[in-house]
Amino acid sequence: AQAARLLAPPPCAAFPLLLSARARTRARPSPHAPQGSWSSLAAMSEVTLFIEKLHRYGILGVGVICDSLTTLQLAEVSIHESKLASTKEDINATRLNAAISRECTGQQLTRQQILEILTETVRVQGIVQQEVSVLARKLAKEKSEKKKRKNLSFVDGHKKIQDLRLPREPLEDHGLTENAFQRILLQYEDDEEVMACAQKLLHPVGKGDPERAQGITMDRIVEIHQFMVLEMQKVLQEFLQLPQDVRRSFTSKGCETTAELLVSIAVEQQLSVRCEDVEQAVIKYEEALQGHPEFTRCTEQLANMMQHLIGAAQPRVQKAEFLQILRQMGENMRKAKAFAKKLYEDYRAKTCNMADAYQRFESFSEAQQPADGAELPDLSSVEMQLCYDEYRDDAEVRQIWEQSGVGSNLMMQAMMVGTSRSSSSAPALEDKKGRKLKSSEVVEMQELMVDELKRTTEAAVTACKQGAGKPPWKAEVAIQMVQALASAAVERRYGTSAEEMTLAGFQHAASLQKNERFVRATEKQQEILMTVAKLCNNES
Repeated sequence: AQAARLLAPPPCAAFPLLLSARARTRARPSPHAPQGSWSSLAAMSEVTLFIEKLHRYGILGVGVICDSLTTLQLAEVSIHESKLASTKEDINATRLNAAISRECTGQQLTRQQILEILTETVRVQGIVQQEVSVLARKLAKEKSEKKKRKNLSFVDGHKKIQDLRLPREPLEDHGLTENAFQRILLQYEDDEEVMACAQKLLHPVGKGDPERAQGITMDRIVEIHQFMVLEMQKVLQEFLQLPQDVRRSFTSKGCETTAELLVSIAVEQQLSVRCEDVEQAVIKYEEALQGHPEFTRCTEQLANMMQHLIGAAQPRVQKAEFLQILRQMGENMRKAKAFAKKLYEDYRAKTCNMADAYQRFESFSEAQQPADGAELPDLSSVEMQLCYDEYRDDAEVRQIWEQSGVGSNLMMQAMMVGTSRSSSSAPALEDKKGRKLKSSEVVEMQELMVDELKRTTEAAVTACKQGAGKPPWKAEVAIQMVQALASAAVERRYGTSAEEMTLAGFQHAASLQKNERFVRATEKQQEILMTVAKLCNNES
């Protein structure tokens, strides 16, 4: 459904600092995934994806913020699993690879070709990394020596990147997108040689000086990434102010590499550290940094801003089509809210049990899928925002944008990861209508949510076990159903919507992060929903 199609994965990159930070948001394995799993390429189950979503956004965020990378990954996994289920059990990786590669390139890729593509991609990215780092150091040195006050513009930076004549990536030569290639790699997850080559793509060997990197502490790494966020915001702001025809003259790769250059120059010139040394230090502290909330926030901000940058260089859908998408998303959201409310009322009145509730929830989810031939373009959150920025002078666009609720969702998602959007389309928290909640009330709601989740989950576990022999429950449906019923109970008790609770959480974020009751309740909610996810996985 359009309401659930959001952040697309960023293109793969292995630059020493900025783009590798983006890659880490994709490559970071779920803390609850089995040891040794590689979440970016291994066949992730629905359970793993939902646990990752819960870990990143929490109970309120996972329900209210439909704009997430995990949602899109889940949709892709569901499609992948359904295709496998409808195929004969003895199908091998070669046949599936053939179907995917023929779809993208018109020809089948052999295992040897895949190994060659991986090896060549690692080689090319190493060259690009080295060339950009050397150029950044040269320009930073020149700026310091000449004491230039004026920063290199995006257009001038792009010209310097073009002058490097960097090699093309092998995927481009084969006409493959990164997503298509990852789907091919999924079929070789048990092939140690292929997986070893693929690992080098996401985890390139550090090219920094080990001795210099030794002096960069984990706190310093976080400070550097915070600085990178500020510099990337400047790059994005400048790019968005360029004329539309100029922005659209850049390729996605050109945008990525130019942004990397500009941020690297600032890091080298103002912080007096070499980018490759920072990346070497990141590799050293990689495991510890995965659990560092501020580092995670910074890498996600960098990834989101880079996607915004690339999106701003691409053409927009027509206004009429954009309006149609907004209307559909708004209608889907209204239907979903009405359905959830009616389901809760029936469940509370005991006119339907948990098994019936699940069936109704699953049927509703399937009914929301667009009919054949009725699909509208899938727009990421960035594309939605950019379309609105382009057409916002139209009164009809502004009206339907507000009615659809898309703006509020984008604002909440941006705040989830701390993204500072340059667009003024998202209203400030103070401008949002609705009940104003105290931080103490938010804490009480979180604790009540724990109680309601426990009660609902126990009923779901019993119903799931009693239905043995029937088709197993789907993790994404079961989790959303349990959460919807529990949220409805909290809303009924306090007369407050989930959106209002989430916004209040943002408003009082500083104090709530230090509140032990709030933190404990949030962690408990995640644990409870993980129980549902794991149960569905075991049943299937």
